[in-house]
Amino acid sequence: MSRSCFRVVPLLAGAIMAAVPMLLQAQSPKPGLSAKAKAQIDSVRQAVAQYTDPRVAENSGYEPVFGLIPLQGVHYVRSDLIKGGKFELTKPPVLMYAPVNGKPQLVGVAYAYQHPRSEPPPEGFDGENDDWHSHDELSRDPDKHIVMVHLWLTDAPGGPFARYNPYLPYMAADLKRPSAAELNAHTPRGERARRFAFALAIATHPPQMFDVIESRAGEELTRVAYPHRRALMMSVDSLALAQSRGDTATYNRLVTQTIAHSDALMAAYRGTVRSPSARELIDKTLDELMGVGHEGHEMMPGTHPAGHDHHPSG
Repeated sequence: MSRSCFRVVPLLAGAIMAAVPMLLQAQSPKPGLSAKAKAQIDSVRQAVAQYTDPRVAENSGYEPVFGLIPLQGVHYVRSDLIKGGKFELTKPPVLMYAPVNGKPQLVGVAYAYQHPRSEPPPEGFDGENDDWHSHDELSRDPDKHIVMVHLWLTDAPGGPFARYNPYLPYMAADLKRPSAAELNAHTPRGERARRFAFALAIATHPPQMFDVIESRAGEELTRVAYPHRRALMMSVDSLALAQSRGDTATYNRLVTQTIAHSDALMAAYRGTVRSPSARELIDKTLDELMGVGHEGHEMMPGTHPAGHDHHPSG
């Protein structure tokens, strides 16, 4: 994330594509929040209300990194808090903004810290919902890794601590979003909704890493990718028009086309990689940008503080 702790380009050049496999997986239901956890979240909301404008965040030491990551938004980071390694409820090291009605909106925060690999993660929030995960590749200290948990301040189908939020692209495109039950369903319809959420995310705001990948791969990849990127960009207005007219048949046809262009674009980017090590890096980066990355990162098995009811899932 910061220049000293997070090496952005190498990581994200490989984390955009892997999101599809995880995105195709329904998110597991979580138990209800405890009263204490709800109070903690309210405290966070109050503490970060001053940062509704990202310019205020920048004036307070937060630095935007990564660009807009699909299903997560733009991360504004305070590297000093990350390096400090101490969980402070009302001082999240990361603020997350996403476009809503054409303007950036504070949609969530994240708690990320450089943390000794041999120690349990911070206690964090009350209950078992805030599953901490680790990013081993983001720390330059061999004895430490980055531990992280997200907190959404807007609705998220996977709950407030979900690692990605498929509602964000619907908000950006001003399209009617499916229900949480549909997005979380282990059904073909649920899978289609999740695939469309990612396709819509890259249609509304293509990740910066797409340009990086194409510039490194050369003109041939740009030639192949351009028709799909253009079709994705144009699909947003067409979808909005079909929705406004109540034309369900056209809307569903456009959804299918948008998913197809997204899949083809991801296949084109993956196809540029030849060596196994480079492929692994690309997969990891595309994972990150597509929402799959965190599920692929190491959880903190059996390392939660005594008395803290975390139960990490895969």
